[in-house]
Amino acid sequence: MPRPPSSKNFSHLFSISDKDLISDKFYDAMDTEFLILYSYENICKEKLISKKTLEMTPICVKYLRFLDDSELWSDSSFEYDVSILLNYWLYDKIAAIYGITDIATISIDFSALQMVWDHFMESRKRKPYNEKFKPNTDIFYEEDWEKRRKLYEYYVNYDTLFKTAELFPEKCEEYYQKIKEMFPVCTFFEGKCSKSGTYKCPNNLNKCKEKNLESELKKFQCHRTIKSRSDSNSEDDTSQQPPRPVEGPLVTTGGPTAESNTQLESENFEIGKKVSHTVLGAAPVLLTATMLYRVCIYYINIYHYSMNL
Repeated sequence: MPRPPSSKNFSHLFSISDKDLISDKFYDAMDTEFLILYSYENICKEKLISKKTLEMTPICVKYLRFLDDSELWSDSSFEYDVSILLNYWLYDKIAAIYGITDIATISIDFSALQMVWDHFMESRKRKPYNEKFKPNTDIFYEEDWEKRRKLYEYYVNYDTLFKTAELFPEKCEEYYQKIKEMFPVCTFFEGKCSKSGTYKCPNNLNKCKEKNLESELKKFQCHRTIKSRSDSNSEDDTSQQPPRPVEGPLVTTGGPTAESNTQLESENFEIGKKVSHTVLGAAPVLLTATMLYRVCIYYINIYHYSMNL
């Protein structure tokens, strides 16, 4: 197992993360274990009130580590708000402990972290930017918050997604698919926000309109490869449809047999009577044989189809 980094500086952990996307780098840095944690751990053990104190303590410790280095991340010149990513990270970690996604339950431990925040800030000279990173559950009560999260992370990663896909062929297909996943999210919010009403539209919806996503994807080097593979798979799916059962002959009492019986009866009653009895007696046998034939052919076709998969 690799040795945890000795530095507790969050910005350093962010810079050495091997992730590409900004949101992934942030979550990865938050997750990273480190050696020097005793001062944070003592605060969490003393001030954290939770039914799951043992599980919550590592989250609390990593949260305090971020707070210690949060001045850099409070810069108003940033295009995105890091505090939103921080709250998403806290939500994920607390939800994983309880195995639920109910924000009403999860918010109890958010409140516990708020109390830790209060104590932590009292021990330092509180500055205006500190308020920004106080645990906040408001975003989880917004309508369609999970889709809003996808849109926000897309907004944060926007430039990296496009530039990496264009400059690094080995990443092209992966990021092509990530951008494509945003089609339904953008369509959803564009539909909601095109109607008049009280719906609160996301502030970062402009990233859906900044570029025509479908047109941009066609410019990627890997577009032809992906399109060709998709077309090939569609053809394979069509060619591997199971064959239809072979139609066998049907014997009906209203068909030629009935007409033949009528003709025979008109010529000779006795002969016709014998012939009619013979044919009618054979009809169930013929029908049974026909059905068995169809069933056998059907399963033979299914067998050949399965062997060709």
